[in-house]
Amino acid sequence: MTPIKRTLTLLALALVASCASQSTLIPAGSTCTTTTFAVLDDFSGARRGACEVRGDNSVRIEIVPEDSAVQNPSPWFAFKLVPARATSAEVVLDYQSWKHRYVPKTSADGVHWSPLAADAVQVSANGRRATLSIALGNETVWVAAHELITPTVYDDWEARMAARSNARLSVFGESRTGRKIMRLDGTSDSRDVVLLVGRQHPPEVSGAFAFFGFWETVFGDSSLAARFREHFQVISIPLLNPDGVANGHWRHNLGRTDLNRDWGPFVQPETQLIKTLLDKLDRDGYRLRAFIDFHSTNRNLFYTQADTDPTDPPNFSRDWLDAARPRLNDYPFTNEDRPTSDTANGKNYMYKRYGIPSVTYEVGDEIDRAATRAAAAIFAEEFMKLLLQHADQQ
Repeated sequence: MTPIKRTLTLLALALVASCASQSTLIPAGSTCTTTTFAVLDDFSGARRGACEVRGDNSVRIEIVPEDSAVQNPSPWFAFKLVPARATSAEVVLDYQSWKHRYVPKTSADGVHWSPLAADAVQVSANGRRATLSIALGNETVWVAAHELITPTVYDDWEARMAARSNARLSVFGESRTGRKIMRLDGTSDSRDVVLLVGRQHPPEVSGAFAFFGFWETVFGDSSLAARFREHFQVISIPLLNPDGVANGHWRHNLGRTDLNRDWGPFVQPETQLIKTLLDKLDRDGYRLRAFIDFHSTNRNLFYTQADTDPTDPPNFSRDWLDAARPRLNDYPFTNEDRPTSDTANGKNYMYKRYGIPSVTYEVGDEIDRAATRAAAAIFAEEFMKLLLQHADQQ
């Protein structure tokens, strides 16, 4: 063999070896299959980036946000593992330039969830990779950052709440893609209004549990709740961003926008519904008395007005949370007052427009869901007591 042929042969072999060593990246929306299981993302709330098969029982999945405008580190993931036979699956979550945040949870039916054991989740030193070890038998295993509280779950909850209470269920409007956005309202003739909004940010599931617990208490059977609903018209929008939730987004709607930065501009169809509602309430002589926006973060906290931003009623948020605190020894939280800023979120907008207590109710990502609901019930009770007390003094 001549030197030239030998060189060409070595180059050809090197090219073949290089191609053989490069795994194919299977795009999101396509089934990623090893010899022992498949990875699917064909359901509401799913999110999975490109998938690389690393071995008979190992895959690497890229976890990336819905668009390049996302800035908040809320790396949502949700997919199914469908076994061909019993095995121990290794799933590497590759966050690229982002970092691991949520404790992975698994489910046998997409409804009942449990966190993976701590020793089944190995996070890299820089936080950009998490390796999950998941035992597979004969049945599908769902894997997600949090429970799947999808638009269908909200539909079921809203229908049940309307059936068991005197709340009126109606269509608030439509999302960018035409999904219905629902509202649940009280039936009081009062002109004093309390507005509750939930799930502007898709991954914030713990805040959804707080919304459920708070709402169910306000519309419960207690004499306190009945009296409150006589004195105040309660308007609630449980799910403002159904497109983001259904598509497994980290932060945005399908308009590449953080809805909680669009109060004031009201560019997106979802937030335009809020503006239309408020304008109509103003025209019809209603009076906003309080606003609560439910969210999630890394701990339990409330963003409220600073003392330099007086509210009507005065000192309401501080007095409300102080009244609840002695009843919540096992539920630590902080009241983090913030001066009103130019940030176009619900809290700032509602305070600037009405001067009312405008609160962002944040729940820790991994706080026990039953504890979250129980705490929300207490917060709701103290909220109703205090707002009624102020109403009685007028």
